[in-house]
Amino acid sequence: MHILRAQTIRSLDEQTIKSGTPGEMLMERAGRGAFRFLTRVAAPGARRFLVASGKGNNAGDAFVVARYLREHGMHVDLLTLAPPQELSNDARLMFDRAAALGIPVSHGYHELDLVRLFSMWHGDAIIDGVLGTGVHGAVSGVFWAAIQCMNGHAAPVYALDVPSGLDSDTGEPCGVAVHARWTAMFASAKHAILSDGGAACCGRVEVIDIGIKRDLVAAAGEKEHSPACALSSTEVAELLPRRALQDHKNRFGHLLVIAGSRGMTGAAVLCAQSALKAGAGLVTVAVPQSLLHLVAPCIPACMTLPVPDNNAGRFTEPCFGAVAASLDRFTAIAVGPGMGTHDDTVQFLAKLAAMAAVPMVIDADALNIIAAQPYLEAALKGRPAVLTPHPGEFARLAKSAKPSDAAAERIAAAQTFAAERQVALVLKGFQSVIAAPDTGPILNLTGNPGMATAGAGDVLTGIIGSLLAQGVKPRDAAAAGCYLHGIAGDIAAGSRAMESLTAPDMIAALGEAYNYVHSS
Repeated sequence: MHILRAQTIRSLDEQTIKSGTPGEMLMERAGRGAFRFLTRVAAPGARRFLVASGKGNNAGDAFVVARYLREHGMHVDLLTLAPPQELSNDARLMFDRAAALGIPVSHGYHELDLVRLFSMWHGDAIIDGVLGTGVHGAVSGVFWAAIQCMNGHAAPVYALDVPSGLDSDTGEPCGVAVHARWTAMFASAKHAILSDGGAACCGRVEVIDIGIKRDLVAAAGEKEHSPACALSSTEVAELLPRRALQDHKNRFGHLLVIAGSRGMTGAAVLCAQSALKAGAGLVTVAVPQSLLHLVAPCIPACMTLPVPDNNAGRFTEPCFGAVAASLDRFTAIAVGPGMGTHDDTVQFLAKLAAMAAVPMVIDADALNIIAAQPYLEAALKGRPAVLTPHPGEFARLAKSAKPSDAAAERIAAAQTFAAERQVALVLKGFQSVIAAPDTGPILNLTGNPGMATAGAGDVLTGIIGSLLAQGVKPRDAAAAGCYLHGIAGDIAAGSRAMESLTAPDMIAALGEAYNYVHSS
């Protein structure tokens, strides 16, 4: 979905309702999607919630979330800042449905009431359904007090659509704004995520598809010159290969992983393991012969292609012959993690680039080799390849300064690089940018700081390589791979502290990540 301004999304809502979809149905979809992300990804262990609501449609979304939480056995306390008669029609309907379940309701019509309630309430998470995108001018009165109370409470806040008090277009607080740990944005991402302050208030953002027609969203994005897209789980599900009852392993591709060197064999293992978990039918790991005894026992479901290395512990030019003899077996190649940048390895990669005809994902040391060898970059131009640099690697590849953290600069740099080199690109980092020739950029919003750990990039390379092997196009494989990688990291972080998150944890959570996507 395109990143859009609030008024544009309101207009799309109105068009959808006029075309025959009831407003209550859009509200139901929004609330259900927010509930799914909250309980399956953001805070799967949470059991006690405080749902704070205003009086507009954002409150209606909150009432839907409250209802689903109660129906699934959670303890829910509902806080309303406006009497039921002031609610919008759809919001009142959703309030009545939630109240019919016996959810306890507290009224916060006065600031002192709010201070007293928040000081007494203890639980796992606060749901912010107070203002959403409906804020106009400086926040005041009980809304100001509610925001201050939410920010001052120990429980993390889960915002619906946009954190209350935040201007969804500029990312600036309207006097005061909720600082959420997670935000479920409905229909599309909002421009607020593109500013540092707005992104800090939103925390981890998930786009929830509420059923607005894609062609309407696309036309709106073109009209307002949207800077990028941010995918919902529904869109990612549509990019993934479907499985039929009669399918077999050869239907889902054969990935060749070329990775590892002495002291870096773990990179090959992580890449291969994640490729299998991401659905590749077959995975073969090319590994220097002298390191085979270290790698093979760690990947029992993979095949190995030991290449003679004369005990060098790395890929050398002479050992390319063993790889070349088998290249026609594979539907994609993942190359680079932990392979080193020795002169012999440079020549090995040069021969691979010249001979390989299948899609490739290129990462880590392979990127550093390409950056130092312009002829290799030229050999890849226009090829079905995905390059996955972090900002430092990108600067070396682009022969430019490292892009700043500003979203606009990172988007522009990635898009220019992809257009000039005619390859797909993942510029990794917070809100990784996926760019490709002749198509708009995508911001990946999944993931968390706990994923800043050794081996996380190897896992991403394996996922993207797996999708390429299964026949997914390079740009789509990059976008879906980044989304799945981040969701897996989010799910893994949901059951442990971010500080203890490891690359194997992300691999272990990939199955749950796929389940989340497929159930959208």
